[in-house]
Amino acid sequence: MSSVWGSNLRLSLFGEGRGAVVGGTLDGFPAGVTVDLDRIKRGLKLRQGSINFSAARREEERPNIVSGVTNGITNGAPITVLFKNKDVNVSDHDKAVPRPSHADYVAEIRYGGFADMNGAGHFSGRLTIPMVFFGMMIADYLEKRGIYVASHIKCIGEIYDDKFPEEIPVELIDRLNSAPLAAIDPEARKKMVSLLTSLYATGDSIGGAIESAVVGLPAGYGSPIFGGLESSMSSILFGIPAVKSVSFGHGAKFAHSRGSEVADGFEYEDGSVRTNHNFNGGLNGGISNGMPIKVTTVFKPTPSIAQPIKTLNFKTNDVVNLELKGTRLPSIAPRAAIVCTSAIAIAVMDAYMEGNGYKNI
Repeated sequence: MSSVWGSNLRLSLFGEGRGAVVGGTLDGFPAGVTVDLDRIKRGLKLRQGSINFSAARREEERPNIVSGVTNGITNGAPITVLFKNKDVNVSDHDKAVPRPSHADYVAEIRYGGFADMNGAGHFSGRLTIPMVFFGMMIADYLEKRGIYVASHIKCIGEIYDDKFPEEIPVELIDRLNSAPLAAIDPEARKKMVSLLTSLYATGDSIGGAIESAVVGLPAGYGSPIFGGLESSMSSILFGIPAVKSVSFGHGAKFAHSRGSEVADGFEYEDGSVRTNHNFNGGLNGGISNGMPIKVTTVFKPTPSIAQPIKTLNFKTNDVVNLELKGTRLPSIAPRAAIVCTSAIAIAVMDAYMEGNGYKNI
């Protein structure tokens, strides 16, 4: 099934953008774990976006846990959570005029005209709500075992934040995991806010990238050939709407580098094995090597913009200027950082369970 992910930990997402509910089920998570609802609600708040130009569609994201948790503690059964939608069955576009860069046309072909694409249907960004719920629950579990996940906005357009340092302190991770627009450099954040404000005023949008890091994961997690951490992280990250590229470490720049320039030599320091560089982003052969895992996720510009855009009217076969109604986001990046953190935490947990076994984690 296309909406089910994972090998040792099974995540299922369901619902539509304008349906009654969106939700998810997580199967295989260990019993006896206290669920930190405050941590989860902070993550959900960050996903909504608290900067005024990214507030878009505002609905109360109150989780309704219907199974798998008893008195705030996981009981070993599949955990199912529901989130009610306020705007239900609201039509926001003409099916005969597919929105450019949306999934309207392909969903119409794939599902024979029966797909409910109101609010983007099952392709909606609202499907990331249960992903953040489970991601925050898992991130809390991992942190208690010394494994941390954090993300920041690598760039919005041509405005770049500082990169993650080679050694990533917990204080920086905590700050980024609570920031409504997660940036390392305060000056870069100000420039991003200025750019997004101007784009919002003109009704346009821009792409961006999120850099994520996993710190504290020991060497030896991930399984070749198809179960490597690069494969599992990529597959769940590509489940986030608008993701168009995922890379690790030096990423696309490997294509322009010599082997002598990007060698990660091993050394022994402070009682542990590490590498003298981290070009490979903490992974060799899809397996963690003990260095921070670094992942970059690229998002395309928000396709729903407040400017006329040309598309085909399938009833008349005429090219028309389409003016979209509804929510507007000048960039997906500000709200995407916590979603990337959540997706990566889930992928790390899946590998952690594979490496240790249910009884030993």
